[in-house]
Amino acid sequence: MLDHLITHDGNLRMVPTDRSELTTAVGQLHEELRALPEGTDPARTRVLTRWIGIGQMCLGHHADARTFLRQSLDLAAAIGNTRAVLATRLNLGDAHRYAGDVQGADALYRSALNTARSQHPELLDFALQHTGKHLMERGDLAGAQAHLQEALRLRIVKGDTGLVDSTQAALDRVELLIGQADASAADNAAPRQ
Repeated sequence: MLDHLITHDGNLRMVPTDRSELTTAVGQLHEELRALPEGTDPARTRVLTRWIGIGQMCLGHHADARTFLRQSLDLAAAIGNTRAVLATRLNLGDAHRYAGDVQGADALYRSALNTARSQHPELLDFALQHTGKHLMERGDLAGAQAHLQEALRLRIVKGDTGLVDSTQAALDRVELLIGQADASAADNAAPRQ
């Protein structure tokens, strides 16, 4: 819905390709949401609130993002759409991570990962990817690398080059950080003259 207005920055976080266009698009989704007649299928409300939340997160409006994503998550749970629950839980985890709420993000990613492993193995690569990025930002580079390597294996099997490229970019970033950490450790261990 907003995919064409979102890209990833050097830290692999979602950001707008054009801030004013994304702001306008999110505003249009708000208008559509407000205009929904009473008794509208909750699935449409769920989709709109999810995308409004994703858009707000990309724009840096973390509190609004969390509000809309929580509403979307609650709607997904109420209608029994476990795939949407999992996907929205990952988005909500991102919103918490972007806002600096490590504990909130961690709980959401862990829950999504458990759900993917037990109920939706076809979505496991997404849960691993989001969790891997979270671990990378937390400084758990070995954990991030393990999660992203597993995601990469699954995505290669899926044969989706876009997904493979996304995971490879995340793995490249983790390996760069590992190399920098190793170089720093070696530098600190070198004798001083």
